[in-house]
Amino acid sequence: MNLFGIPMDNEGIVTDTIGRLKKQHNGALLYTIPAFHNPTGILMSSQRRTELLNVCQIERLPIIEDDVYGDLWFEGSPPIPLKAMDNQGLVLYVGSMSKTLGPGLRIGWVIGPEPVIDRLSDIKMQTDYGASSLSLYAVAEYLSSGLYDQHLKKIRGELKFRRDFTVAILHKYFKDIATWNKPDGGFYIWLSINKQISMRGLFEKALKAGILLNPGNVYDRNDQQHLRLSYSYASLQQIENVLIRLAEIIQDLTS
Repeated sequence: MNLFGIPMDNEGIVTDTIGRLKKQHNGALLYTIPAFHNPTGILMSSQRRTELLNVCQIERLPIIEDDVYGDLWFEGSPPIPLKAMDNQGLVLYVGSMSKTLGPGLRIGWVIGPEPVIDRLSDIKMQTDYGASSLSLYAVAEYLSSGLYDQHLKKIRGELKFRRDFTVAILHKYFKDIATWNKPDGGFYIWLSINKQISMRGLFEKALKAGILLNPGNVYDRNDQQHLRLSYSYASLQQIENVLIRLAEIIQDLTS
């Protein structure tokens, strides 16, 4: 599999590049995370979703829509999925419980044309004989009981609090050395360092301080400016301590 990145802005994928890139790289399908993109946190606008679907229909380019973060919105639910606008069977819609209920619960789903689903089911059966029946029954019970909706409300509130906590720390310690987005949902803040910096040097110095970074060059080998920050797992005290130390390291490397 050969992967090629597509440019993005603050509304999502820049659609006028798709046709050229498809021809240039003989593209077979397009993979996208419209809701709270990993790593940037971008929420694709409703208009951009329509444009993306229209372009891919013209190009006959199938879409894998990864919506694993779609339920993790804070102030308001995202625009409707690409799949909800798809009348040509072009979109394979993928969801999962791993980001909302628990990372160890490896239960997901895919929605698409029946022949494609039949083929994928056959491949999965040959690969791992199917998912755990016990896990499937547990998820089905959780969904049908209404407990999942209550759980989502709690998770959204906790993540929103953590986002606001992290952004407040960034305003205090990073305002002169970086800029960042304020995501409307999901797990991540995309931090852009203002000055040129060696990502390798930053990574190694942070690692010596006990901080494991997720730099932009993990996603784009030419990216020497960004860091992906996650506020979803670490304790609030850990988030604060790490960000204060990280700001000191960046200032040392850019001074």
